[in-house]
Formats: sequence, structure tokens, C-alpha cells
Amino acid sequence: MYFFTGTGNSLHIAEEIANALSDCEIIAIQKGIDPEIPVGYERIGFVFPTYGWGLPIMVSDFLSKVCLSKQSNTYLFAVATCLGIAGNAIPQANVLLKEKGCRLNYGAKIRMFGNAVTNYDMNIKVDEITRRSEKRAIPVVRDIVNKTARRIPSIKKILNRFYLKYISDIPTTDEKLDVNDDCISCGICKSVCPAKNITLEDGKPIFHHQCERCLACIQHCPKRAINYDNKTQSRRRYTHPQVGNKKIANYYTNC
Repeated sequence: MYFFTGTGNSLHIAEEIANALSDCEIIAIQKGIDPEIPVGYERIGFVFPTYGWGLPIMVSDFLSKVCLSKQSNTYLFAVATCLGIAGNAIPQANVLLKEKGCRLNYGAKIRMFGNAVTNYDMNIKVDEITRRSEKRAIPVVRDIVNKTARRIPSIKKILNRFYLKYISDIPTTDEKLDVNDDCISCGICKSVCPAKNITLEDGKPIFHHQCERCLACIQHCPKRAINYDNKTQSRRRYTHPQVGNKKIANYYTNC
């Protein structure tokens, strides 16, 4: 099962699914990931957040390159985590897989804690919202265990126009990131970046304009030293209560 995450929401769902299955390997979608998937798997899944009512760029790129030519008998599923609606995320994934000669057997969304800190201050009811998302995940996990089939809808063109506009400036998001004097040179921002967009110079993060806008660097910074365009300094931070930066970094290190 493949996941992409910033705050840990999608990783948590991937782990919940894996725990319900036997012998399930979890792999992070990150820069440099091998698109070759060996044959012989009973299920292959993809778990990712929704960006602009569509796929994160890195997930889209991975699915466009992934090798699945010999997986015609494998149960393929996708789960999109989102604040409200998943939009075209699942249909986009299905279209990309169909170009590989296969298609999703199942797709679902799970509403979780909204954490686009560059757009809004986040809800204070973390525990309550997390409990609700845990309940929403139960039937999705059960469906995947049972290999439930579900028709995947077509891409909605009006949402796709918004999506294309939204993602057009994502790689340069980091041009508006700044690092203040509270930085303690811990390197957490570098370790949780799936795009490998951050290096440290004299202990301070430097951004290299291949950002995925996962905002992991902002959310996981223990000193709130990384901010965006003078908008996030006073806003709350969020990471999934059961997923810390060490767990995310470990997946990146071992992939």
C-alpha cells in the first residue's frame, strides 16, 4: 500500500488498513520512489490527501509512471482523505490507472481534520474530529478487507478547471516560506519532506522550489519557526495524534 502525507492523516489511514490485512507492506510516495510494482499482490492500494479537489502532484506523477501491466487480477483501491469533499481525486487516480491497462476496483473518501494552515486557522476540536474520522474509517477498511467493488465516477470538468489552477503554483509555494530566529536546527523539516525540497545550511532550512505544498515543514516544526507569507504565525499547528514526525521520517528513510 502506498501513501502520501504531510500531517500524518493519510499515513494513519494506511496503517489502519494494513492492520486489518495480513502481511501488508506500507510504502511512502516520495521523490525518487521506484514506480515498478512487483507482480503477485492480492491487493494494491493508494492513500492520499485531497489537494484542490484532486490529486497531489506527486501522487499524480507516481500513478502516471507506475508499472501495473501484469496486475490485471489484483484488487486495486484508493482512499482520499479530505476536509469535506474529495472532488476528482478518486476519478483522477482511476483515469491514470486505466492508462496502465487496469482500473480501480474501489474508491472512498474519509473526512478528517482539515489542516490547510496556509488558508485558515484550524479547528480547536482535534480530539472530537479525530474520533469521528476513526468511525468513518471503519466501513472503508471493512470494504477493502472484503474486496468490495464500487463504481468510480467520471471526472467533473468544472472541478478539474479549479484543480488545474490550484496546482499550477504549488512547486513555488516555498518562495513564500520564511524561517525565523526560533529555529533550533533540529532538521525535522528536512526529515518529513517527501519532495526532498529542504537542505540545511548552517543548521537552517533552505528550500529548493520543488515543493509539494504538503506543509509538513510548517506543521511539524517544534518551535513554529517556519511560516508562510506572514499568514501562519498565530495559527494553530496540527499533526495526527497517532503519527509523529519520527514515524513519517522512518518511512522516508526506509523506502
